[in-house]
Amino acid sequence: MTVYFVVQQLFVMLSLRKHLLQGGKSYGPICMSDSPVVMELLATVGYGHMVVDHEHSPTDSASGQRLLQAINAANANTKTCPIVRVPSQKDPAYMKKVLDSLRLPGGVLVPMVEDKATAEAVVASTRYPRQDSDPNYLGGVRGCAVPFIRASGYGSNPNYMKECQEDLLVMVQVETEKGVAAIPEISSVQGIDGIFLGPFDLSCSIGKAGQFDDPEVKRLLTKAEEAVRQSDSCFLAGFRSGGRDLQTMFHQDGYSLVCGSADLGLLRNAAQKDAQDANSILGLE
Repeated sequence: MTVYFVVQQLFVMLSLRKHLLQGGKSYGPICMSDSPVVMELLATVGYGHMVVDHEHSPTDSASGQRLLQAINAANANTKTCPIVRVPSQKDPAYMKKVLDSLRLPGGVLVPMVEDKATAEAVVASTRYPRQDSDPNYLGGVRGCAVPFIRASGYGSNPNYMKECQEDLLVMVQVETEKGVAAIPEISSVQGIDGIFLGPFDLSCSIGKAGQFDDPEVKRLLTKAEEAVRQSDSCFLAGFRSGGRDLQTMFHQDGYSLVCGSADLGLLRNAAQKDAQDANSILGLE
């Protein structure tokens, strides 16, 4: 029991970024419901992370802050880390709003990155300009309102800018054949922690949407996974496509972070089973 407590305490002390970069693993859902109640509930069940989606959901920067507040409220007794997927890879103003709302530790996921220049722009959007007091600071173009934002505790955290360097997880999504070819260059960009593969978009990019058993789709995904594994600095992350074995992804294919469910899917599946069970008893099938 004592050993278990020490291990748990050690994990809590590490941010998700540090945990993953030191060889740890994490599993969690992508969340598209735009519901603070659902966010708070899911943050209590033991997921390593939750991706709050701003790309394919109604969520915007205002409602997104309420979702983060709900996750953080539940996190008083859990360790679930929020990751925000922003809607675009070319919107530093939106990234700034998200980061100003995101209490650390946390992370961002940026979709549809296909080249090194875009990856460099992503990193720059997550970093404040270089500070004279820290020669190792990775500078960027993020606007500074540190004394007044939620992320810094409204100015109560004097170490916030330093923590942005240490505890802000930055991942980019590779979702096209062009992006797969550029993985060696993308992964070389300082400040990119993980490359996140989207198998549905990858299959769609070669005209075979959702055909995960197609040999060409399999080859493309395997090529992408191998390219990330050969990187010296980035870990492998991604969505689990239907039917794929989670244990194999983590322990054979080398994934560090996996999103294997969606909040709306979990709700739909539970509701469908509940209705089917009741309708069977009532003879309504």
